[in-house]
Amino acid sequence: MHRRPVQAVMAVLALLVLGLGGFVLAARLGAFSMPLAELRQRYETPHSRYVRLDGVDLHVDDRGQGPVIVLVHGHYQSLRIWDKWADTLSRDYRVIRIDMPPYGLSGPDITGKYSPQRVEQLIALLAKREGLRRFSIGGISTGSAIAMRYSLQHPNQITSLILVNAPLVPIAPRLQPKTSATLAFLENNLFRPVYRPQAFYRYLLGRLIANKAVLTDDLVRQTWDMHRKPGNQATLDQFTSALRFEASDYGKRSQTTAQKLGSVRVPTLVLWGGAGSMLPLSVGCDVARTVGRPGTVMISYPGAGHFLPIEAPGAAQDIAWFLGDTNTNIGDNAVKKPGSRPPFGRQEACH
Repeated sequence: MHRRPVQAVMAVLALLVLGLGGFVLAARLGAFSMPLAELRQRYETPHSRYVRLDGVDLHVDDRGQGPVIVLVHGHYQSLRIWDKWADTLSRDYRVIRIDMPPYGLSGPDITGKYSPQRVEQLIALLAKREGLRRFSIGGISTGSAIAMRYSLQHPNQITSLILVNAPLVPIAPRLQPKTSATLAFLENNLFRPVYRPQAFYRYLLGRLIANKAVLTDDLVRQTWDMHRKPGNQATLDQFTSALRFEASDYGKRSQTTAQKLGSVRVPTLVLWGGAGSMLPLSVGCDVARTVGRPGTVMISYPGAGHFLPIEAPGAAQDIAWFLGDTNTNIGDNAVKKPGSRPPFGRQEACH
């Protein structure tokens, strides 16, 4: 009497298993990927160009004239995170942004090397190709470590360093970002090995962005699309494994990075959005205090989170203020110099 209901349940379960198996197979075969040419057509900027460097078609957005600023994005980002800052800064500066492989619209690296160190090599090659003798360099999140190390490796090139929400110091366990057991399970068993749906990026951005007014459907779609390049999952895993800090091990490997930060000798600006669930303001002050050059400037933006260039577009004014005054030694002693204050954010005295 009960055989038919049991058989029906078993049939449904079998269909679910087959459906899931088909989905996994399709995802691994790239059924949900987006061709690079289509991504470029959709997301290039009016200033996009591609520079062939050591086997990589590096996507570069190059705009403005004047002193040069090179900007490096972070994990789960592309050069588009700098859009609003680039619009402001390019009025007085030449702003060069890159999509570091494997992110954004840059092509595959024929060397098969995907790591922060490889990005540093590509920046050096780009600087040589473009004849950049002296320039400022800035980075956000993971990109801040790349910018910091580049400044140490090329001290004769770098005039100043800009660190945005930079996890470059050890972070106390109570301050480290928390991940639920459910999300960790899904990440390890579904999202990373199989497929990250658009909903994953909406959740991720919701955690990283404190100013919810900028968390738009377009931003979520752009972030999702940028991670749908054919083969992107494998190259992204390779890059992530090479990071000094990962979300699952946040700050525990950063002692050597902090020591390098203590060797920085160029004028340094630290910008921080401490709202939300990522890195509180106290971590930013730790970063500012660790920088080897005295007088590092620290500016915070209440209400903004980890995607600071999107959440606080006006912070670009503070970068221009800092760079414009560096030659008059504001970079050396900004906190103590009366009457010199950033025009947009709040300068912190991180004693």
